[in-house]
Amino acid sequence: MEVTATAPVLDTSTPSLGQVLDERRLVELPTLAGNPFELALLTPGVVNGTNMRDRKPAFNNGSSQVSTDGSGTYNNEFQIDGVSNTFAAGGNARVAFSPPQTAIQEFKMQTSTYDASIGHTLGSVMNVSTKSGTNQIHGELHWFVRNNAFDAPDFFSNARGTKEPVYQDNRYGASAGGPVYIPKYYDGRNKTFWFYAWEANKWIVPQNFTGTVPTALQRKGDFSDLLSVGKIYQIHDPATIATAPGGRFSRQPLAGNIIPVSRLDPVGINLANLYPLPNIQGTADNRNNYFNGNLRSLEDYFVHIGRVDHNVNENYRIFFRFHYDFWEEDKNDHFDNRINGIILNRVNRGIALDQVIVFTPTLLLNLRYGLTNQDFPERRVTQGIDLTSLGFSSALSNLVDGSLATVPRTNLGAYSTMSSWESGDGTQSSITHMLSANFTKLAGQHSMKFGIDARVYRAIQNRFPLAVSPDLSFSNAWTREDLWTTLPLPPSDWSSLPCCLGSPEDQ
Repeated sequence: MEVTATAPVLDTSTPSLGQVLDERRLVELPTLAGNPFELALLTPGVVNGTNMRDRKPAFNNGSSQVSTDGSGTYNNEFQIDGVSNTFAAGGNARVAFSPPQTAIQEFKMQTSTYDASIGHTLGSVMNVSTKSGTNQIHGELHWFVRNNAFDAPDFFSNARGTKEPVYQDNRYGASAGGPVYIPKYYDGRNKTFWFYAWEANKWIVPQNFTGTVPTALQRKGDFSDLLSVGKIYQIHDPATIATAPGGRFSRQPLAGNIIPVSRLDPVGINLANLYPLPNIQGTADNRNNYFNGNLRSLEDYFVHIGRVDHNVNENYRIFFRFHYDFWEEDKNDHFDNRINGIILNRVNRGIALDQVIVFTPTLLLNLRYGLTNQDFPERRVTQGIDLTSLGFSSALSNLVDGSLATVPRTNLGAYSTMSSWESGDGTQSSITHMLSANFTKLAGQHSMKFGIDARVYRAIQNRFPLAVSPDLSFSNAWTREDLWTTLPLPPSDWSSLPCCLGSPEDQ
């Protein structure tokens, strides 16, 4: 055995390029969120492909958006102990599970020329080796905190005399490992070892929201105050549609710009009343009349990872590893009444079984099986609402599963969208099975490696936002008069019309 204090100038045993981060650098190098994959950016040829977003372990998108040597983002392979750790759903290769720093022995970023056993990607291969126990029990506790109480007010807060937004971020955990020891029954020193790590992260992301909500009079059909802004806000009765010259159609204006109470639909009234009342002075036409400066996104994350190693004899060793994490994000409560709130979750599960069998001093077999599973569910907070309570008929509500029903996504002209979603109600899932058998044969000064690597990738798209409630969209085009006959602008100014109207030639 030869031990050197410096790396060799040229590694002739492999053509691969990359970088290895040992345990000391993983623990001591500063990271914003405790995600070891953030350190991949230290590797030559690796560039960040995001907008500098947080790379927290709970988020698998930011850590996945790295490009190696111009290969593009979402083209990398992620592994833990040689087992695939790639989330394959959605057509983009993303990291599934990010182990805590305290559970990692080594992190290797391999950027190019791979051997045949790991050539599953156009980009780089990021392989994490987890820790195992030793003959002595070792453990640690840690707590990292970020809080607005530690921050100085920024320039804009000072200028406006406002307080710093509330920001709290607490990440804490523990890890330990040692020999399996059962007094009077089993002494696992030099034979059987265990390791376990747990970490949790709770944080708050401050946000704000500016939107447009109906006024108290508008909820009753009274839009008379808009007439003082301009004739373009005159409401026309869609029930009075009639043919006009040139093959056009026209409608008659409603007196006083007031919709008769008898013409208001009960469902529409109930939906309009789900909006809060305006709380700020908006524009002359009542746009941007609602502001929520206390909006917060609540984040909760925890992870478990454990490993057991056993040396059967000097020619046979085996280890088993498992991991599980859970993330929940509660956000978009724009109106402080939960109508717009959505909850995102991400759950990772995985196992690995690794065996090394030495047949002869020159022949060994590494047999490995791994499973990686991720579920990415999303639901609107109003899930389970009785649609008949909003005025919908029982015939309609019976068409959907009552336990999944939500307040309908509603687009009302220029008003803020109600009960929207991000990716859609339902779950996106990915599961990967991996089985490999690699032989290593030594012959003189030559080393030969051969074997098989079989994988099954399954991606399940099960998002169904349009199946849990009606999707309502109301355009103000139905309450406008024929633009061809009353357009106050010459054709040269048609480009200044709102995007939804276009030019008369487009109508």
